[in-house]
Amino acid sequence: MKKLLGFLLLLVVIVVGMAYWAIFTASGNSFLQPFVQQMLNQKLPVKARLEKFRISPLAIKLYVGKDTLIQASGKLDPFKQNFDIDYDLNIARLEELEPLINQKLRGSLKTKGSVKGDKKKVDVIGKAEVVDGNVDYHLVLAQMQPKSLQASIHGAKLQKIFYMIYQPHFADGNINAKIYLTNLDPKALAGNITAKVTKGRTDKAVLAKEFGIEGADIRFTLDDKSVIKNSVVTSDVTLLSSVAKVYSKGAKFDINSISLDAPYKVVIDDLNKLYFATKQKMRGAITATGKVKKDENLLVTLHSNTLGGKIEAKVLNNKVQADVNKIKVVQLTHMLYYPKVFDSSMDAKLRYDIATKKGTLRAQAHDGRILPNKMTFLLQQMANFDITREIYKLTELNSTIDDKTIISQLDMQSRLTHISAKDAKVDLDKELVDAKLRIDIKDMPVFVKIQGKLKDPNIKIDAGKMLKARAKKEVKKQLEKRLNDKLPSQVKGIMNLF
Repeated sequence: MKKLLGFLLLLVVIVVGMAYWAIFTASGNSFLQPFVQQMLNQKLPVKARLEKFRISPLAIKLYVGKDTLIQASGKLDPFKQNFDIDYDLNIARLEELEPLINQKLRGSLKTKGSVKGDKKKVDVIGKAEVVDGNVDYHLVLAQMQPKSLQASIHGAKLQKIFYMIYQPHFADGNINAKIYLTNLDPKALAGNITAKVTKGRTDKAVLAKEFGIEGADIRFTLDDKSVIKNSVVTSDVTLLSSVAKVYSKGAKFDINSISLDAPYKVVIDDLNKLYFATKQKMRGAITATGKVKKDENLLVTLHSNTLGGKIEAKVLNNKVQADVNKIKVVQLTHMLYYPKVFDSSMDAKLRYDIATKKGTLRAQAHDGRILPNKMTFLLQQMANFDITREIYKLTELNSTIDDKTIISQLDMQSRLTHISAKDAKVDLDKELVDAKLRIDIKDMPVFVKIQGKLKDPNIKIDAGKMLKARAKKEVKKQLEKRLNDKLPSQVKGIMNLF
């Protein structure tokens, strides 16, 4: 028994001695170094080279891939499981670490700081240089699990973030932010974030290439204040740009379900600033409110009191539905820089598919009146009729939309006139109109051709039938006046045929 106890004691001494030698001596660390490097290369998807390895005091110099260097030094007590370590991480090419982090990134990252604590609590305090900005951070771990994070970001570049995540260079801008996360549990994330983007400016060449939007040179600033509770982010966002002001108060984003519910208000002080997107010269201002909801579907709603009436619209995925109520046609044509030819209030229903670029427009105008224009002047001259005096109780317009081509059917009736058009064509891309109107004045037809530029078309009037009828009537009147007493009854019968 004594021999067995002695053997066991000797064995313990040998094991402890070897462990001490391996951990606390330079020769022991040198002995372990190739084994540790081999283990790392077995575990890591990228090649690792352990250039320096010492456990106590800690000194590590590790290359991961070609351009990533990790250095650490300090106090490490593997028995008490506490440590006070300084670290320095230099990643020249993040793309080399894609197999390791399972994330497609590029660019560089430098960070240094300290790790202090034990298995119960660890404080990681450091500084980083990334996306041309400086980051100060303090990460707390409890039981080796992330618990809280404080970080501040100064002077990060928006364009560098796009580059890092392999996105086109949509815009430039400077980013400053403060992050306070009190709970890092993904299912119960909590804290608050404030962020500001200044000196923002879109890259018009990239927007033209990616979205076909020409000339979108927009300057902007953005302010965001967010509170996070149970992994739901509630944000107040203000976006001020050279085109529009956008406000969203109380927007909610659920991190776990990846869903968004964001109310918004858009204020555009000068509609002509939208020309780069609409390719339509406009004037005036507009304010719109609504919501953006994103879950399995994307739903955008819009409401605006404008042009003397109101507009209610929604976009559900690719489907657009807009209802217009009692807007003033004169105000609409004024806004679009079109000639003012008709005065009325109008209701309309638009149904459009963004994917196919096809849709329909059904419009009704009430108590309309044709305003003086080229056509009314020519009608006055040729038909001796002032059509501007007529009131059109109901005007109906039914249109089909195929991309930027609109084909319309028109019908409008007054006490003395009836106006109709079949397959009138408007090309919004070329800003051309090609329409033929039939105007029945006291049951006499007049045909009007309207062709050319939308804003100043050519107008031709064919009043041949009306003029012929008027000529016959005048001839008959004059013959009856001069020959009435001299004509036999048989000839008078023939005269009645005219």
